[in-house]
Amino acid sequence: MTIPAITLINTKAVIDGTGSKPTENVTVVLEGAYIKTIQPRGQISLPTGYSPRILDFPDGYLLPGLVDVHTHLMFGGWSKHYEEVITGDSDEISLLRASKNALTHLRCGVTSLRDNGSRNKVTFNLREGALRGYATTPRLFLCGRPVTLTGGHFHWCNQEADGVSGVRTAVRKLVKDGADHIKIMAAGGGTTITDNRRPSYTVDELRAIVDEAHNMGKLTTAHCLATQSITNALEAGVDMIEHAGFIEPDGSYKFHPAIGERIAKQGVYLSPTVQTGYRDREALLVKESERTLTKSEYGKLEALKAKCESQLEFLGRMWNKSGVQVVSGTDAIRMFGDYCLGLELMSEAGMSNIDIIKASTSIAAESMGITEITGSIKPGKQADLIVVDQNPLLDIKALRNMSMVMLGGEQVV
Repeated sequence: MTIPAITLINTKAVIDGTGSKPTENVTVVLEGAYIKTIQPRGQISLPTGYSPRILDFPDGYLLPGLVDVHTHLMFGGWSKHYEEVITGDSDEISLLRASKNALTHLRCGVTSLRDNGSRNKVTFNLREGALRGYATTPRLFLCGRPVTLTGGHFHWCNQEADGVSGVRTAVRKLVKDGADHIKIMAAGGGTTITDNRRPSYTVDELRAIVDEAHNMGKLTTAHCLATQSITNALEAGVDMIEHAGFIEPDGSYKFHPAIGERIAKQGVYLSPTVQTGYRDREALLVKESERTLTKSEYGKLEALKAKCESQLEFLGRMWNKSGVQVVSGTDAIRMFGDYCLGLELMSEAGMSNIDIIKASTSIAAESMGITEITGSIKPGKQADLIVVDQNPLLDIKALRNMSMVMLGGEQVV
């Protein structure tokens, strides 16, 4: 019988992702790909015949691997707009870029990743390639093509569906293709012909999607920018809301406390994606300081200021006042590997560092239904682990620099 490999990890402290206080002077013992036990330092007793691998990080802090609940792996790179990728790139090129983006995210500590919308079977093929050893990626949890109405946001991913019967059929097709969850475009978005101020699907259509997904054992998450789309999604019983933009029909941003309270009461997870637009705003602010902004760029900057400021305000109010369960999602499209920015913005919105860590590990895993696999440092779970050299409970920016990234007991960094 083959003896499983034993790894002993020694760090300054273990932050297990559950919100418990850090534990010091312990050794985390791995058996193959799994966490075997956590024991006091120096008190590890191994059976005869075991020659463990020992990883020492005397100044390091050991945490669960990070979880990103919202990405779009096939995008990014040279292009500025969705449509440029869709019209300019084949599925094969998109697959190659998705592989690169996934590895970039993994190297910054994201060991589990949910993709919330790609064209055709691009991400399904990526996962199959990773399982065969052709690519190195985080654990991938995929919706494949998002369900959208005819001409709706991401319609070019090719899962348009209308009416109660049509959306039920779409869910069944996606599950047949390998979808882990169902992504619903409940409002317009950045797709050129859509309107983010208005909802897309009716409550009956949304309810049919949720019902069909749940019947097949799949969770749902809904893209909600328009205020009415949030209310519709809550009526339909979705499991997670993305963005929660609170965009009114006139295009203004207006928070509705009753909706925040309802999100919390129904136990719906919120993926606020607070970093979307932030880097673009930064770049334009530099140009503004240099007095090189064009007229069109000035208008874009004003729009991004309103968006970014409202995102932080609404997150702060939903977290601090409503008690909504928040999880970390980057909505990474153009930039991968910038995961920590969203955590820093969560801190700016008023979340404590320990709660930010939970939002990016155990609570994120809970929202995706993968707590048996990952999300915390407990015996029996996969050894998806990271080590950083500074204490992230004191400064969340410590999560920008990885001393180690481990996926299923194998070191990636």
